[in-house]
Amino acid sequence: MDEYSALVRQLPQPFCSELSGLNPQIASFVQEIRLRAGQQLLFTIKGRLTPCTKYLPGAAHCRRLSQQAVQDCFLALCRHSAYAYEDELKQGYFTIPGGNRVGVAGVRGSAGFACVTSLNLRIARWVTCELPPPVVQALAALTGGILVVGVPGSGKTTFLRSMIQHLGRSDRIFCVVDERGELLWGSGEGLPKDRAIPCDVYTQHPKAEAICMALRCMNPQAIVCDELGTEADAAALEAGLASGVAFLASVHCDKIEHLEQRPQLARLLRTGAFETAVLLEGRSHPGSVVQVVAL
Repeated sequence: MDEYSALVRQLPQPFCSELSGLNPQIASFVQEIRLRAGQQLLFTIKGRLTPCTKYLPGAAHCRRLSQQAVQDCFLALCRHSAYAYEDELKQGYFTIPGGNRVGVAGVRGSAGFACVTSLNLRIARWVTCELPPPVVQALAALTGGILVVGVPGSGKTTFLRSMIQHLGRSDRIFCVVDERGELLWGSGEGLPKDRAIPCDVYTQHPKAEAICMALRCMNPQAIVCDELGTEADAAALEAGLASGVAFLASVHCDKIEHLEQRPQLARLLRTGAFETAVLLEGRSHPGSVVQVVAL
């Protein structure tokens, strides 16, 4: 079963049936499924929004979603156990088996979301990209960290996964800190091929906590983690650096020269954990490299 079909089958009726009718060739290009109360259901394809009815003209229930319909989809995706995702929902998302991240927007309540008005279902696929020669050389030496820089949707996770796959072909000991469950889902319902990669995976642990656990118990030569940015992340990197660990990580930023202008990112650079920065092009070409520079 392809990743699109596996995800839509977790939606309630009639959306499951209507969305399951999508041509498989089109489905393979769908990156996100967006549901918004009072609006039509949208696909993200190649970084651009398009109405699902362009490809599914008979999907009558997708033409205008009620608030109750969005709420029902939310409950179905979290298996009517929103409390199980309480920590993630505080950050505006939750990750379901298979590594699919569901972004959530709505009205805040005393115990989380009192009313869900928008959902963004990001389809997790085993997608990798070509690594440029300077990155391959840096991975072979592993004398310093590699920082992947890009805007949301530019393919940072794809690029990190490509480096993980490359490291998996070597004899390096490394850990993957997969806080959001998108790099390598650490369960039996993982992404294709992830079980073949010889590494230790911490899934849905807070990054700083998981980094400390890996340093304490797994003796890694490298640690891979997505989307750094907090003070706790910087402190964990400093501890890892003192242990001789190389970090492969990503941050949200549009230009390498802007890293120093954001205090939380400037501290990451000051740790000395990264010797190479990779800038990605953007949403239109996820995973494509614009610039590789020494830090």
